Amino acid sequence: KQWYQRRVRGAKTISHVNNVAKLKERLESIQKGLPWIESLDVTVDLKIPADELKSIISDNFKQEMLFYKQNQVGVQQSIARLHSMGIATARPEDYFAEMVKSDDHMRKVKEKLVSKQLVMERTEKVSKMRKMKKLGKKVQQEVLKKRADDKKAMLDSVKRVRKGHQPDDDFEINTEPEPSTSQKGGGINRKRKAKDAKYGSGGKKKFARKNTAESYKDVSSFSSRIHSKPKRSAKNDKRMGNKSQRPGKSKRAGMKNKQASRK
Repeated sequence: KQWYQRRVRGAKTISHVNNVAKLKERLESIQKGLPWIESLDVTVDLKIPADELKSIISDNFKQEMLFYKQNQVGVQQSIARLHSMGIATARPEDYFAEMVKSDDHMRKVKEKLVSKQLVMERTEKVSKMRKMKKLGKKVQQEVLKKRADDKKAMLDSVKRVRKGHQPDDDFEINTEPEPSTSQKGGGINRKRKAKDAKYGSGGKKKFARKNTAESYKDVSSFSSRIHSKPKRSAKNDKRMGNKSQRPGKSKRAGMKNKQASRK
């Protein structure tokens, strides 16, 4: 505290001086004396009462409204003064002016905007596809999990039935044969019937074609024309193509030597 008091006592005091003469002198040095059309400066005095001014100082909304009214009055005074000087303040309907930027520049700007829009659309599409892919994976995982749970529950039920811990009524198994898809309109399956006639319809298969005493004596199905060999004759040889037998190895070798000696 003592150190602070010593520091304050030794500090220099700043005096605020309102030197009007010097300020006016500086103002005259910076003034250029330009005509009003070059500066367009306007001073507006709204003549607000002192009581109302006190309430405006502490209210921001009233201050903004005061600035708006002040600017509005200044614009009205400036437009009237410009009209008195013969200067137009509105653009005519047939006014034509060249653009600041060239057509090539605007074309480049348009192409850039279009490319940005395409990139944004592509990005949005990719993000949407990723979300759909994640959703599809989630649904697939849920389906696989459900299948695994159902399979596990079925195997547990089978185990309980085998061990006798659960009655057969609780574990439903369809023991009735399903109707064949090849049968149309409940008719007879001809293919199945032919196979049953040829191979049988189940039962014992071993020694099924073994001869018995009755089958050995039964010769009703025997036909000499079908089961006997034809006799050897010239007619049958012609019918078979009259093919001669191939000579032996030694005979063929002798024939080959004879042909070589003739040459």
